[in-house]
Amino acid sequence: MSKTQLAKAYGVDVRTFNKWIKPFTKSIGKQMGRLYNPRQINIIFQCIGYPDIRIIQDYIYYGLEEKF
Repeated sequence: MSKTQLAKAYGVDVRTFNKWIKPFTKSIGKQMGRLYNPRQINIIFQCIGYPDIRIIQDYIYYGLEEKF
């Protein structure tokens, strides 16, 4: 997932999302291109909490990327 997709899942702007994850960038690691891998996403969830799980499920199970 990209930062934009994650920010939308949390219902915030990308700039706000960046501020939230900034203290955890060392644990999260670098993005691979534009995307975070599943391990990194799990770390983000553990650090700042889980977003609306329905949005994440739609993305993972149905590939509804157009929602983002």
